[in-house]
Amino acid sequence: MPIATSDWQDKAQAFKTALSSKIPTSYLLSETPSTSTDDKVPVPVSTLLQSVLSPLEKEITSLDATALRDAVASRRYTSVEVIKSYARAAAIVHQKTNCLMAYFLDEALERAQWLDDELERTGKTVGPLHGVPISVKDHLGIKGHESTAGFVSWIGNHIAPKDGVIVSILRAAGAVFWVKTTNPQAIMHLETDSFLGPTLNAYNPKLTSGGSSGGEGALIGGGGSPLGIGTDIGGSIRNPAANNGIYGFKPTSMRLPKAGNFTALAGQESIVGAIGPMGKSVRDMDLFVSTVLAAQPWQMDTTVVRMPWRPQEVVWKNEGRLPKVGIMWDDGVVGPQPPMRRALQMAVEKLKKAGMEVVDYQPYKTKENWDIISSLYFTDGGEAVKAAAAESGEPLLPLTEWIIKQNSKVRTPHEHWDLVKRREMYRNEYASHFISQDVDVILCPSNPGPANVLGTSKYWSYTSIFNLVDYPSAVFPTGLYVDPEVDARDEKREFWSEKDEECWEAYSPELMQGAPISLQIAAPRWEDEKVMKALEIVSDIVRS
Repeated sequence: MPIATSDWQDKAQAFKTALSSKIPTSYLLSETPSTSTDDKVPVPVSTLLQSVLSPLEKEITSLDATALRDAVASRRYTSVEVIKSYARAAAIVHQKTNCLMAYFLDEALERAQWLDDELERTGKTVGPLHGVPISVKDHLGIKGHESTAGFVSWIGNHIAPKDGVIVSILRAAGAVFWVKTTNPQAIMHLETDSFLGPTLNAYNPKLTSGGSSGGEGALIGGGGSPLGIGTDIGGSIRNPAANNGIYGFKPTSMRLPKAGNFTALAGQESIVGAIGPMGKSVRDMDLFVSTVLAAQPWQMDTTVVRMPWRPQEVVWKNEGRLPKVGIMWDDGVVGPQPPMRRALQMAVEKLKKAGMEVVDYQPYKTKENWDIISSLYFTDGGEAVKAAAAESGEPLLPLTEWIIKQNSKVRTPHEHWDLVKRREMYRNEYASHFISQDVDVILCPSNPGPANVLGTSKYWSYTSIFNLVDYPSAVFPTGLYVDPEVDARDEKREFWSEKDEECWEAYSPELMQGAPISLQIAAPRWEDEKVMKALEIVSDIVRS
């Protein structure tokens, strides 16, 4: 029975108060450089962080996960020193972005001390992630901690009795968990907003962190975590990674284990989400995936395909040393905004100069992609999501209402079957199209442009297309940022679609100043290793 409106607000406030009370008072900010929306030039959270951390904390938090692992193994730092540094960093980033939903430092310190004791006792690390802090998205299960999926009604009602499979594997490999990060109401936004309020971009507080793994994006992008776990059913790893200038890898949907996670859409298998890493470097993406697959997760989660990590099997066309890259300049429905075009043009110039074969790649039936995938997300008409909100009396947020209204309705079994048939036809057509383009990988925009102004993220197709066809894909920061002097708004033109005009209207170089620009790489289903290798090669050249 729904509780009174004031009760859900009280419950939400109590949750936020409890979270705040877990953060040590010594980690609370006083007078610091501002990132307020009144700033003419936004100050990245990572810049603020560097101004308040100690020399040791700055040193530790500057490293990627691979370097941290090596530093702990060589006893340059202890696991306790590492988690203390990231505990403070995460608390500071949270105060500027609202990216955390759980903070359990005491548990993390106990774990880190045990790891240090084991290293001292045996002279060996417990695994390939010994002492590495890993942040975890809200709806993933960590023993003894709750998941809310962004719903007030879930508070206190979804406490994991044991670690989810991927968390269990990472823990056995030596990881240290100390925070869970925000996701939006229902987990189905390309932003992150819930009863906790919006999670802000790590570079510009006027903008969204993205979603649905927006807490991870903001935390890592702000310097508060070296490595995190996200999930992706329409862009939810890649979008926030792109928005916050970090790396994100979405594998083929059944490559990594998802058992032990919590979602209001449990049992929905028409579009299967993926779980994957978000972090500071390509090698950290590889470290994460190779570590998980080395544990043979298919023995613990029967949905995972029995397929070890096979980087040695990557072969490029004509047995060349570099991939043949197809450039998808746009998706044919929404044209990229000026900074995204600038990044893609720069990438092409650098790749050609490096001797890489680069050709144009034609988009394929983008509108049909969205028609199919948006119809398959909520074949119950969104009833499960509506019920979860109604149970507490909290209102559906605008972006929750928006995604539910995108072609969703209660469908009969036969209507559902017809949609799945369309999905399979589209997948086969797209596979033929990819072959016809004669490339190894696709390089394309990660979004129409940089991170959107809060509350306006309504175009998914640059990422969701690779969920519908289930292609592994990844994003990387180009090293470019929105500059009003060079990324002036386009003159009004003849638009390709209503959504094209909406994205043109939404672009403001002044509001988006300083936002990072990222690009996306994709390859056919099960060719995850090819995406990872191309990510390394292409990003190194583009960022050089």
